[in-house]
Amino acid sequence: MLVAIIVAFFLGGPNASGAILTQDMLKSFERLAQQAITEPARAEVVMQEVAALRDELKQFDKTFAKSGKVLTELYKDHDAGPADLQAELDLLNDEWEAAQSLALDRRFVIRDHMTEDEWAAAVAQTTE
Repeated sequence: MLVAIIVAFFLGGPNASGAILTQDMLKSFERLAQQAITEPARAEVVMQEVAALRDELKQFDKTFAKSGKVLTELYKDHDAGPADLQAELDLLNDEWEAAQSLALDRRFVIRDHMTEDEWAAAVAQTTE
């Protein structure tokens, strides 16, 4: 589901192609948005939201890596049962849902501070 939301972030609709949000995509989007947005005040808001989204992506990457380590240890533990693994997966899912919600909120703030033409210019090249 996160992939779908992230694809929606960049494509803004049903034209999803399977792209996922990466730090490189955010950098590209940021550069293209800076070029496209002509009003400094709107550009500043967009750049702040992109920076916050980048920080949130980094945080989820850390959460995901930590969860992977915990799951690896649980897999190695002869005494660990399905409930132990499921509990860790449930925690990760909760973090994933929170990250999705934040990404959607930021996507719409970004979009709302860009004109349709600015959005199209930044998004089209970011997803190529």
